[in-house]
Amino acid sequence: MSVSIPTSTTTRPVPGDTLLHPLVFGAVLVLVLNDHVLKVRWPSWWTGKLSDVAGLAMFPLLLQGLWEQSVSRGSQPFQPSRAVLTTCLVMTALVFTAIKVFEPAGDCWRWGLGTLQWPVRAAWAWLSGRVIPGVAPVAHTMDVTDLLALPALSVSLWLGLRRVKHLH
Repeated sequence: MSVSIPTSTTTRPVPGDTLLHPLVFGAVLVLVLNDHVLKVRWPSWWTGKLSDVAGLAMFPLLLQGLWEQSVSRGSQPFQPSRAVLTTCLVMTALVFTAIKVFEPAGDCWRWGLGTLQWPVRAAWAWLSGRVIPGVAPVAHTMDVTDLLALPALSVSLWLGLRRVKHLH
């Protein structure tokens, strides 16, 4: 039995594969490092913007990957969609803008993210022998100047369009 190795430099895309790009890994690393180390040690205007830039650079691709995984279970071959990419970019921009300028949206974000983080916090407390905490909102600063980070969406746009263009 022999194994053939593709000789082409391009491979067919798979659902969510853009999340494996080094720029996305870098954005996630910056986001985690900034939120859990840099903001704690050196809180400033810059550390606030750094998280926004990193998050905006990768979040539309996370949404796209989740969508692709959820709809690609059928027998049809997978094809990346420019429409899905665009929708994920627009949704990210709209929600980000809303949580930065509209207090009820910011509160929804605080509680929503706190709820998503609760299972990890509860498991850690349980494993550490501590009392399991209740759901709590995350810290969130509403700051209209955070909208200066919106051009970071161009990273997701560039990676997503590059992926679609390779198919044509």
